[in-house]
Amino acid sequence: MSTRFAVLLGLLVVVVISAPAADPELEIRVIYDNTSAREDVQPDWGFSSVVTFRGRRALFDSGTKPDLFLANLEKMGVEPSSIETAMISHEHPDHRNGVNKLYPLYPKMSVYFLDAFYEKAFEEAAAAGMKVSREVRPYELIPGAYSTGMIPGDPPEQSLAIETSKGVVLIVGCSHPGIVTIVEQVKRQRGVDSIRLLLGGLHMFQQNERQIRTQIGRLRELNVKRIMSAHCSGDLAKQLFSEVYGDNFEPLGAGKVLRLD
Repeated sequence: MSTRFAVLLGLLVVVVISAPAADPELEIRVIYDNTSAREDVQPDWGFSSVVTFRGRRALFDSGTKPDLFLANLEKMGVEPSSIETAMISHEHPDHRNGVNKLYPLYPKMSVYFLDAFYEKAFEEAAAAGMKVSREVRPYELIPGAYSTGMIPGDPPEQSLAIETSKGVVLIVGCSHPGIVTIVEQVKRQRGVDSIRLLLGGLHMFQQNERQIRTQIGRLRELNVKRIMSAHCSGDLAKQLFSEVYGDNFEPLGAGKVLRLD
């Protein structure tokens, strides 16, 4: 091997090794959850995640305690000004409170509520300077990521369906309308025969084994391929999902970062 060729080969190796890894198509950072995946990110009852899809960033829910939400956001390396839009799944404070303190830090952010939220939610948003969009029908939150629109429940709720190159990723807040109902709705709306990944609060923490197993069976029939539970899912549900889904089930936790190509 000539000296010149060896030098060129060495330079090529350096360039290849030092080349930055490509950004994933989808990144989800769990900001707020009942459990924690990192010691420095504090858990609390509620849910929030930051979604970055093809370079566009959105907030899905915002936890219970505004100061803790902002602290966890900072620890997770998310600048408020990087969030272009926020979607709140339903009216309960454990999913909604944080946005009231986040918005004044970056008032260019667009914020989406359901029209069915109780009046107090709109009053608190207005006090923070927000002019929220009051939605009923499905809409596009960021390119390729869609709200289900209002799904009837107690209370009504909206979820987020992200059309990745390898299938739909579905993020749910608390699943008050029923997780099976939400999945059925998303499959109809997006025209797909499977869900690549379902993650978020499944609202099974007060349900018995029979109720949970029935829903797990139905999710399998609906071809939900992978599940990551959070918030109100409950320990029994986690155990039963793990039994049925095996390696395709995983609990979340504040501080968790999920990257999907």
